[in-house]
Amino acid sequence: MTDEIAENWSWVEGVESRARSYARRFPVEFSHGQGSELITADGRRFIDLLAGAGVQALGHAHPRILAAIADEQAPIISSLDLTTSAKVRFLQTFLGVLPKSLEGDAKVHFCGPTGSDGVEAACKLARRVTGRRGLFTFYGSYHGMSQGALSLTASRDARRAGLDARMDVTFCPFPYPFRGKGAWSDPEAAIDLALAHVETLLEDDHSGTDIPAAMIIEAVQGEGGSIVAPPRFLRGLRALCDRFGILLILDEIQAGMGRSGRWWALEHADINPDMMVVSKAVGGGIPMALLVYRKEYDVWEPGDHIGTFRGQHLAFVAGRAVLEEMQESNLVDRVAQMGSRLTQRLQSLVDRYDMAGEARGVGLLQGLELVGRPGLTASEASRTVQARLFERGVVIERGGRDGATLRFLPPLTIPETTLDQAVDLLEQELARL
Repeated sequence: MTDEIAENWSWVEGVESRARSYARRFPVEFSHGQGSELITADGRRFIDLLAGAGVQALGHAHPRILAAIADEQAPIISSLDLTTSAKVRFLQTFLGVLPKSLEGDAKVHFCGPTGSDGVEAACKLARRVTGRRGLFTFYGSYHGMSQGALSLTASRDARRAGLDARMDVTFCPFPYPFRGKGAWSDPEAAIDLALAHVETLLEDDHSGTDIPAAMIIEAVQGEGGSIVAPPRFLRGLRALCDRFGILLILDEIQAGMGRSGRWWALEHADINPDMMVVSKAVGGGIPMALLVYRKEYDVWEPGDHIGTFRGQHLAFVAGRAVLEEMQESNLVDRVAQMGSRLTQRLQSLVDRYDMAGEARGVGLLQGLELVGRPGLTASEASRTVQARLFERGVVIERGGRDGATLRFLPPLTIPETTLDQAVDLLEQELARL
């Protein structure tokens, strides 16, 4: 790092909020990106396994997105909820990739530009539809950092940083056999126990819990550590929701848009959502969040959920470019193939190294959970590997319990050789430990 770049980083450190997180783990000055690489001001190149937390589905500086934006001669940059040509074209394309269960039966609500606001909108609408207040969410969940979304987020650290995250929310078990105790360590038993827990809360009129308006769940927990919800678990929740008149909300903010090897992660379980929250990759790198729900639930009154930045012209343009590129290049199929290869490679690390505890995930949303050894906790091990990989030119994030999971969230277009290179470097660092 040159003296000037080090000085710039230190200067930003002095003027920007202490809430910064990624910048502290990756203390360089990035100037631009290209494909699956981030490039610093002094020319160092880093393999990007973070991709803006999944935002950069097509990688950095994708020519189709850049061309689509450049073609806009006089864009209506911000249009609130006015009808614009860019919005019409985006919606026509977006509706074509929805789950089959929502084809022809979907309404789309443009939210504020973050996934958190999409979650807030979903919860408000579910309460309006059902007339009930309560919400069920799950251990390991992450739904955002705004007030309502944070109430549904399981992380103790995240909740401590919030305001009064005490909405009428009940946290329910999510099958996680790797850290399960007793019968919870058995994958099939964990599903049975988790479903029985939810069913008991709903059935028992002395459970202390009212029937909720909705359940919200991630089909693949991202921040929770790349934990895949078993299809039988999701189908069981769908059946309970139908039985008790509860709306099922799928948070597809990170797992959606092809990242799981299907257009939507819920499709792995073949379930029908009542609502679906979409953000991150859907705007082509420009902030956008959507709430998709069945037409029968469109009970909003005008102005019930508004926000200044609901009509971002460039997000419509870039988002349409992403959707079209993904369709024309069969990118989702490629992600499924790349995901299978990544699964095999990560599992081989588990087979060879004691500190590699479990490989899990699907598509290009995967993780490797480390375990500790005497004198080195799992958290310390993952932090050490992350730092060493950064020194060697790889940006990788940690997540899950104790931050022990190294998370693979690269651009969906990452070359196979580049992904292999990153895993090779990871293996070398595990061997060093």
